[in-house]
Amino acid sequence: MDQPWLTITLIMAAGALALGVSILRLALAQRRALRRLGVRGVRTRGEVARNARREGPTIHPPQVRYKAPPVDHPDAPPTQTYRRTPLNHESHPLSAGIPVVLRYDPRDPRRVVVAHTKDGRPGMVSYSAGANMTWGVFFVLFGVGLGVWAVI
Repeated sequence: MDQPWLTITLIMAAGALALGVSILRLALAQRRALRRLGVRGVRTRGEVARNARREGPTIHPPQVRYKAPPVDHPDAPPTQTYRRTPLNHESHPLSAGIPVVLRYDPRDPRRVVVAHTKDGRPGMVSYSAGANMTWGVFFVLFGVGLGVWAVI
């Protein structure tokens, strides 16, 4: 084998392309989960109030706690504290006490989705769908560019 760098470069290009495609699939799933709200929503911060739990045959999803205006007064300041199950609770690892960034429907603040989470433990970050989309596109383009450069 006269050019081992060519083989290594092509393997790296294929790996970057595969990583980019997998990140893009994750980002698209997150965007679909955010669309469950039906509107762009108002961004707010909150925290996970309760873990998912099982009581006999019944499984209770996790709940988040956040502040938003009362249901009857959408223009009021966010004084009402809600404790609800997010519409997309299955797309993020939610453990009690984790800070979350949420989006709620301004017409009905009881409808909420998790935009992303940030856990204090290393490696436990759920980035936003937009950030994942950016990284996915970067790795796809890097993999294709590296492959083209190696062949040329």
